[in-house]
Amino acid sequence: MLGKLIKHEFIFMIKDFTRTYIIYGAVVLILKLLLSIGTSSSNPSTSFVTLFTIFAVIYYIFTFVLALLTISHNVRRFKKNMFSHEGYLTNTLPVTPAQHVVAKVVVGLVNYILSFLVVFIGLEILLAGTGLSGYLEKTLEGVIEILDDFGLLFPTFLSMLTGYLALLLFCYLISSVTCMIGGKKSLGALLAIGLIIAYIFTVTMITAALADNGSDSENVLYIFSLFHGVIAAVEFAFVINIIKNKLNLQ
Repeated sequence: MLGKLIKHEFIFMIKDFTRTYIIYGAVVLILKLLLSIGTSSSNPSTSFVTLFTIFAVIYYIFTFVLALLTISHNVRRFKKNMFSHEGYLTNTLPVTPAQHVVAKVVVGLVNYILSFLVVFIGLEILLAGTGLSGYLEKTLEGVIEILDDFGLLFPTFLSMLTGYLALLLFCYLISSVTCMIGGKKSLGALLAIGLIIAYIFTVTMITAALADNGSDSENVLYIFSLFHGVIAAVEFAFVINIIKNKLNLQ
């Protein structure tokens, strides 16, 4: 049943988020066209420069927020599917809340990774014909080789994965608590701020302790992976408990 849930979530993601990738791709192609026209013109007009600047700004902003948009989209999907009127149907299915959450997390992770691939392809399109084509691949390969040589490839991947899980489940938790207390977003925001402050304080303490002990980079990455893994597990448990016992459908 979990496989069917994941398949359903993928279908929803493709239907709902593909338009975002299409818009991003259109911005990249237009910017590439403007860039080609600009480099071939010795004296571009003011209107052309203005148009190019507008699309360049849109591209830069879109690039930096695309990965965050995948998280925002996934969290909205979680909230609508579990806590809105749609939740009445969702929670009558012969599926456990844990399976629902796992399916959404898996698809959210894939969407998050896909956003980086889209950005990577966009950069390759922009760099094509500039003499820098292939530079990104060589840089990425170089970084991977360096991490592998120092034995940091797997712990780096693990720390990034657990960090993502902790972040996404944190968003699920805040969304669940907000719905549980009747949609009071101000209280949810206060809870989020308090938890973020507690997280920063804890990370600072752990970092200081590791620095005093002279821990190497590999151990540091594993420790933070464990730390984020524990956080993700606690968040997961709280979210499941809210869905099971304190569900307040609006």
